[in-house]
Amino acid sequence: MYEKNLTEDFRLRLSKTDMDFLKKLSDEREASVSEVVRSILGEYRRSVETLSLLSDAIKLSKEQNQKGKVLSNGDTKTDIYNQL
Repeated sequence: MYEKNLTEDFRLRLSKTDMDFLKKLSDEREASVSEVVRSILGEYRRSVETLSLLSDAIKLSKEQNQKGKVLSNGDTKTDIYNQL
């Protein structure tokens, strides 16, 4: 399906093997080759963003450990509501 928010044009040259692969994916997903390529790019972009966020979280954790602080993993008591 054509999306109206697409404003950029891109030309891509591929080997026959790569194009056959995209056509096969296109048939499997019941989408155009362009939609498949956009989907692959979107999935890759989201994975890069996720890795960046995880990297930032690890960096924050290491900085806190160097300061002698430990980040909480949340409540660790299993009987929190059974207090008398």
